[in-house]
Formats: sequence, structure tokens, C-alpha cells
Amino acid sequence: MFESVTPLKRETLQTLVHQRLCDLILQGEIAPGESITVGSIAKALDVSPMPVREAISRLMALGALTVVSGRSIGVPRLGLQELADLRRVRSEVEASAVRWAVQQRDAAFLAKLEEILCSMEAAEKAGQVREFIHANYDFHFAIYRQAGSPLLLEIIGNIWLRINPQFHLLQRHGHYRVSNRQHRALFDAISAGDEAVAVAALREDIGSAYEVILETLKDDSKD
Repeated sequence: MFESVTPLKRETLQTLVHQRLCDLILQGEIAPGESITVGSIAKALDVSPMPVREAISRLMALGALTVVSGRSIGVPRLGLQELADLRRVRSEVEASAVRWAVQQRDAAFLAKLEEILCSMEAAEKAGQVREFIHANYDFHFAIYRQAGSPLLLEIIGNIWLRINPQFHLLQRHGHYRVSNRQHRALFDAISAGDEAVAVAALREDIGSAYEVILETLKDDSKD
């Protein structure tokens, strides 16, 4: 039975293109207001337009990308209700990951986390926006991977595809320095094995970022 069935490839070109686009979004390479095209992505990745279109369609279904104008694709602008909903969901879902990561912390994990935190602090001092956003992603997801739940990690990843580009807006109000203080408090709590304090630090980080993004969007709407 099934002797004539051809085995499926583990990774198709479409999957690879989709993952690369996810990486670009999560690493801060596509900021709100910037636009891209199928042709520019296909050229950069050295692939045909077809897998790029399919990957973009998947990301549009997740709310991570949208049509800006004509053939241009970009990061959608978040409405106030959507932004508030993302804050509420992140506060609950990511808190669970932090608790589990605290329970499973080890020396190698803590050393890696501190290394990333130092990179974030250096990027903030140098005014390097994309480098900060990339390191911020690395910091949070090092924690979420330590939780040991692939399903929870996938859920958080889909949420971050929608919120991560908005972190470009935090730089206008000098929020990266505040964020790093919160990250340092989160790291210290994880190191000490204090789940409650770690979750409180995470929620402060999420909440303060939300407030700054909210004010920035309101300012933009007045222009």
C-alpha cells in the first residue's frame, strides 16, 4: 500500500520564502509606511514571483501585510481597537511563556539572554533602530523558546508578525532606553527564579510600549 506515492519534500520553496519574509518582519526590516513589491522581493531572494505571491497571501491572511497601493505591499497600520486587543492577548499569552521559561532556566540560557540584552543596550546607545528591534525580538523569543512549547511559540510568533513592525514608532519618544530598563528587570527576575516579578516586568514592557505607540498614532492622525 502507498508504494507508488512520491514522498513530499520537507521544505518547499514557498515555505522557505514565507519563512524569510516572516524573518524580515520580525527582525524589523519592514517598517510602517515602507512598501515592497512582489518583484523586489523575488529579485532579492533570487526566486520566481509565484512563491513570493503565495507567501504574501499567507501573511496577508494573518494580518501581517496588506496592499498599500497598486502592486505595493506593506505593514498595515493598526487601529486603536486592534492595538488594544494585541496588548491584552500578549499580556496573557506571553506571561505563560515567561512562567514556563523561569521554571526551565539554566546557565546557558541565562548567559545567552544577557548577551542579547547587552546587544540591545548597545543598539539603543548608538541609535540603531533596526538593530535594536532585531535584538528585542531575539531577547523575547529566547525566553519564549525556553518555555519548551512549540505550539505556544507558534502562537506568539503569529502575534508578533502584527506588532513587531510597530516598534519602529517607539524610537520617536526615546522609549528604547525605558524598554531596556524593563528588559533588565525581566532578566534579573528570571535569573532569580521569581515568576511573579518576571511576569510583572514583562507586562510593564508590553503596557508602556502600547502607550507610546498609541500616542504616536494619535499624533500622526492629527497631521
